[in-house]
Amino acid sequence: MSLFFLCNSMTSMMTPQAVCRTTPIAVISNCNSGHNRDQRRRVDELVSRCPGLLHYRTSSAAEIPTILENIARQSVEVLAINGGDGTAAHIFAHLLQDSPFKTPPLIALLPGGTANMTAGDVGVKGSLLRALERLCLWSHGERLIAGRVVQRHVLRVEVGAGGAPHFGMFFGSGAIIQASEYAHREIHSRGLRDDFSLGLGLVRTLWGIVRGHPEFNQPLPVDVTLDGERYGEFHARILAISSLERLFLGIHPFWGSGEAPLKMSLITSDAKRFLRTFLSILRRNRKAQPAAADGYHSHRAGQITLLMDGSFNLDGEIVPVRREDGPVVITAAGPLSFLAL
Repeated sequence: MSLFFLCNSMTSMMTPQAVCRTTPIAVISNCNSGHNRDQRRRVDELVSRCPGLLHYRTSSAAEIPTILENIARQSVEVLAINGGDGTAAHIFAHLLQDSPFKTPPLIALLPGGTANMTAGDVGVKGSLLRALERLCLWSHGERLIAGRVVQRHVLRVEVGAGGAPHFGMFFGSGAIIQASEYAHREIHSRGLRDDFSLGLGLVRTLWGIVRGHPEFNQPLPVDVTLDGERYGEFHARILAISSLERLFLGIHPFWGSGEAPLKMSLITSDAKRFLRTFLSILRRNRKAQPAAADGYHSHRAGQITLLMDGSFNLDGEIVPVRREDGPVVITAAGPLSFLAL
């Protein structure tokens, strides 16, 4: 009996404690993502010194389906994604909709993009090069996964009737749109990336809200339905929906209870004591949870339906929407399993 067959037989009979050492690990690198543009040569050097890795470089989203088909034919059990949130979301979409894998691969996220919030929650720790080194060392070792695998659902977002669904891990609207536009224009364009850049964008947004700057005070009219029951109509200053446990800088702006996979927080434009309460939310002060009566809403659900005019940001993709075109329906897809090293 070959070692390859033995590994696959053991995996099918029991919950594995390790990934088979004879199977290759595939890495998909988006050459256009933030850190990869700067460090492509060093990434290539590291990968070349790690013979257990199959490296697929791409500069086009259209190449992803073919790349995944090639990887699936190699009996790959671990798929590393070297890109940002948008790259990961695009690959998630193919894995969930038309995956060529008989068994979904274990996913290792490397922080190769401009924004790497998903990798910060469920990815390989460290900078891009350090994370790649950690993955290489793990691939040469026993490839233990016990206690290192976490699961997260992916947001499936359908807009109106028909059309292809969108996928991602973080949905934001209201001031999050203005924050995204500011970060792209003033921060990312200067080469600043990762949590630091997102933190700067957050500080500037809060300052703009508190000071009443029009750019950051454009409330979003939205009608919210949770799991089929209408929740209410709001003028939302901030609307955030995610399946992640940790956002950038470790913040967790969700305090709703329950086990449903989708977390939603909504802060209205007339919320009381906004700055003090928002900072308390970021510090995860749960002794005095903000009240819905004061304009602070947080819930967990399996399906969230929104009627809105405006746009939303889904892992960097800005999508305009109109009420007349139908609701925005957000559900949980997956879950996918991630290797947290």
